[in-house]
Amino acid sequence: MELQQMRYVVAVAETGGFTRAAERCLVVQSALSHQIARLERELGAKLFERTSRRVRLTPAGRAFLPAARQCLE
Repeated sequence: MELQQMRYVVAVAETGGFTRAAERCLVVQSALSHQIARLERELGAKLFERTSRRVRLTPAGRAFLPAARQCLE
């Protein structure tokens, strides 16, 4: 896991979307999405439930978020 991936997870969780999170992190949305998908593969769990209208944390994402925030402190 990379620190950048943690930053992306926190940004998506706080903004509620990949596009807004990418804007906040100053990266293109596709790069942010790719890194989160890579992290999800590494963890073996989906962190976000994605629909056409919104992004929500899964139970695994809710469990992971505090650790991601702590890594960034």
